Amino acid sequence: MKLRGLLTLAMVTQAIVTAVALFASYALTGPREFGILQLVALLASAAIAVLLVGLCTGAIERSEHARAVVHSAELARARSDSAQMTQAVIKTALDAFIQIDDSGTVLEWSFQAEALTGWTRQEALGSDVVDLIVAKPLRAAFKQRMARLVPELSDTPSGLRFELTLIHRNGDRILAEASSTVLRLGGRAVVNTFVRDITQKRAAEEQLVQSQKMEAVGQLTGGIAHEFNNMLTVITGTIEILADAVKDNPPLATITKLISEAADRGAALTSSLLSFARKQALQPADIDVNELLEELAKLLLATFDKKIEIVTRLDRNVWLAFADRGQLSSALLNLAINARDAMLDGGRLTLTTRNVVFGVREAVAVGAGYAGDYVEIEIADTGTGIPQAILERIFDPFFSTKEVGKGTGLGLSMVFGFVKQSGGGIKVASEEGRGTVFTIYLPKAEASALRPTGYDDRKIVGGKETVLCVEDDRDVRHYVTVQLESLGYTVIPAANATEALAIAAEGKPFDLLFTDIVMAGGMNGRELAEQMAAARPSLRILFTSGYAYDSLHTQGRATMGAPLLRKPYRKAELARMLRRCLDTAVDSAGDAIPTPYSVQADVEAFLRKQAAEDGGARRPRK
Repeated sequence: MKLRGLLTLAMVTQAIVTAVALFASYALTGPREFGILQLVALLASAAIAVLLVGLCTGAIERSEHARAVVHSAELARARSDSAQMTQAVIKTALDAFIQIDDSGTVLEWSFQAEALTGWTRQEALGSDVVDLIVAKPLRAAFKQRMARLVPELSDTPSGLRFELTLIHRNGDRILAEASSTVLRLGGRAVVNTFVRDITQKRAAEEQLVQSQKMEAVGQLTGGIAHEFNNMLTVITGTIEILADAVKDNPPLATITKLISEAADRGAALTSSLLSFARKQALQPADIDVNELLEELAKLLLATFDKKIEIVTRLDRNVWLAFADRGQLSSALLNLAINARDAMLDGGRLTLTTRNVVFGVREAVAVGAGYAGDYVEIEIADTGTGIPQAILERIFDPFFSTKEVGKGTGLGLSMVFGFVKQSGGGIKVASEEGRGTVFTIYLPKAEASALRPTGYDDRKIVGGKETVLCVEDDRDVRHYVTVQLESLGYTVIPAANATEALAIAAEGKPFDLLFTDIVMAGGMNGRELAEQMAAARPSLRILFTSGYAYDSLHTQGRATMGAPLLRKPYRKAELARMLRRCLDTAVDSAGDAIPTPYSVQADVEAFLRKQAAEDGGARRPRK
């Protein structure tokens, strides 16, 4: 029975008892007298009231005790559930949990803390946390910092978040982010800390910052190189005309030769700039890196000082890499020369290859393009090493530690740009006095790549066809027009894509579109070629550009495979590329590609296939 009902029953019972007692006493003595019988009746009623009070008090105490027992059980169960939930949260958290008292003694050490630091829970409990996770030279300063931590946390109920460098049990350094709060239990302060390993995250952030910086510098250098190549195109082309004119005058012929050589050096410089900017047109193919390194080792043995030992450690099962062979050779030679310069008193240069498979985290760490299979090429020396202060700047263009006149500062920039453009990654590790290790990662080759046919052994041959020449640089356009006319071609010049489209709309006939890719205005050369090829499927196309990697590799289906003439170019190169485009070519199946306005090659190919099919049908089956 509830307490309220019990008290109501007791009060009603007491009232009835009192009324009955008084009624009985008055029935015996009469209603007008109050005597002994009435007193006895009241005393009896009081005794019964005391008895009822005792009974109610006992019932109330028993009820309160039962309620207290139930409440205590519920509190104990809640505390147990809360403790279990807390332990479950700590055990399943992605971050490590460390609990210490105000003196730094470890009270709790989660499984994740074991994985993060290498110390087991049994080893950590009761130990000084500073001795477990802080490098010995920094422990005194760290303990002073911890002495100020508890007051700071007490004044900050939401806790503090900070970064620190931990030392793994094996000596590795770990960059960590910690979140700490303080809990007071009586006069004792307990510090709860969640710790997260951010080493890979910070490496990825630094890689992103470095990539953004290099991209910005690359855009600048690429633009400069593009404009410079336009000027070099005019210089290298016109100097040939002057050289031919003064060939009978030795002093002037010598001067023209000097100008030509200087122009070639300028072209090499812009090529390095474009390589850094990742805007040169690569010709990737399947490469046997072991064969390439063996050739490099032979070259180095023949040219390096005998005090330098050349060691090769080549994995004979290494995959083929997919990259530009010439650019890779240049990059490896550059790294080898840098290693030689760092070993003036002799040393060891080690060339190593192996296969590696990267997950997303590993690919990000080395700056590779994607997770997957890579071929690793390692070039290690035992030279002077690179100071840590400049290690992050070595890939910057024009940065060099060599004396003035002994380096342009573009070598490592070119290596960096080539590797990145190839979809690979590069990393460097160095310690002063103990040498340097450069590691290049190149994508694994999936299928063989066809190599373009060379025309370097052909003589300069002109033609009678009509060429639509689209070039936005006035000087280059004039030079190209003169050179094309000297080769016998009819030239229709256009300053931009708009003019070229207007010429085509007028119905003027032409056999080949020779267009710069990067042009001012709303339409670039690639888009112009796509639009013209859609209207004239048989139109021959030749691209040219100071840099053309990005634009060329985003071309559409209609212009896929159109050749590129890189600026600066000479008359012989221009003539060969024109004939390569205009002369009858063959496709991958060996059939002739029709020349403009001719279907003869198509007819011959059809008849040849028909004859082959008829012959196969008549051949008896075995």
